[in-house]
Amino acid sequence: MQIVDSLIDPIINPTLIIGEFEWREPITTLTDSLTGFVCIFAFVVFSKYKGKKSESFKYFKIFFLLFSIGMLSAAWFGHGLAAYVTPRWKVIGWVINSTANLFLGLATLKEIIPLIKPHISRWIKVVFISQVSIFILLMLIPSTSFFGLAQLCSLVSLIGMVLPMHIFNFSKTKSQGSKLFIIAIGMGVLPGIIFNTQLSVNRWFNYHDISHVVMATIFFVLFLAARKFSFLKQHN
Repeated sequence: MQIVDSLIDPIINPTLIIGEFEWREPITTLTDSLTGFVCIFAFVVFSKYKGKKSESFKYFKIFFLLFSIGMLSAAWFGHGLAAYVTPRWKVIGWVINSTANLFLGLATLKEIIPLIKPHISRWIKVVFISQVSIFILLMLIPSTSFFGLAQLCSLVSLIGMVLPMHIFNFSKTKSQGSKLFIIAIGMGVLPGIIFNTQLSVNRWFNYHDISHVVMATIFFVLFLAARKFSFLKQHN
């Protein structure tokens, strides 16, 4: 096995050469995959649940399934297998994750429907679907596709749509599920701070890796929040 330092940035994980296989950014690949594994765990727990379910159950379940696929795609196509695929392969993860956020929004909307007027819920649904669709379309067009679009789509979906719905729900019902969602989305600023300041331990545990571990923690909190809503025996 050979270890080859990055020529792009000294803080990036070195490449591992194992036989004929070239593994780029190995720790970054694994820490990025960690969020995917958390989502797989959440999906399995949801799949095995046999009790009474809320109307939002299936949306949360699809959210975790899609995000697991999206994060694993991002980990391997964006990092681990970068020697074998073009940068366009990253779009797969961007699109799947954006679609996952749509299902998270629809799940949240299901929870607040009893608290709002029908025409308002329809308006929120149309706006949510429209904005995600526009972002995905732009990601799929090579001339307009870049990672910032995926980030902006998540920002609009989570901060602009999902967070206000949970704040509203918590103000009306004191839902512990919404409280956990608010905490998780609030924690979402940490990976951005870590990434922008490039907070790193060394090249084997850099700012990419630290932000990915924080992301995995956030998604575990999201799982706890979604379970509060979806498993009615634990509904608060």
